[in-house]
Formats: sequence, structure tokens, C-alpha cells
Amino acid sequence: MNRTYEYRGYAIRVGVEANGTLPLERLEIERPRYAAVVSIAAIDERAVPSPLRIDNAAGLPFHSDIDALMGGYSAACRLIDEQLAATAP
Repeated sequence: MNRTYEYRGYAIRVGVEANGTLPLERLEIERPRYAAVVSIAAIDERAVPSPLRIDNAAGLPFHSDIDALMGGYSAACRLIDEQLAATAP
């Protein structure tokens, strides 16, 4: 699953990867682990920076591909906000 969002003059590209399994309380039951792969670039830039790999939120693994997608988007928005705040006069 791949999505592209626009946020405050930046393009946020978020992809989701399943990467192995996470054992549940009962050892015979496992569920996939998910990670978000995020790239952030100014909308007018052609070059794509190295992607960030995010595999948890608040220390907990993502439970679904949608959780990973939204977790990656949220992390990218926070990074953009921090960068813009740091460069504000």
C-alpha cells in the first residue's frame, strides 16, 4: 500500500511493508508486523531524500497496514512542523 499526501508545501510518500510476525499471548497465534517507509520532499523538488523506516508508535508495533500508514503520515507531519518551527524567525 502506497499513498502520497500534501502537507504544508511538502509531499509525504508513505509505503507499508509487512515484515515478519509478532507472537501473541498464545504462541501458536501470530500476526504480521508492519512498518511505514516515509519520504518527505518539498513539492517543487524533484529529488527524493532517503526514506525513513518507522516500525512502531510509542514503542508498540503497528497492528495493521492502516495503523502503519497513518503512523508514518503522523510522524512525517511532526517532522515537517519541527523543521518549520526551527527555521521560523
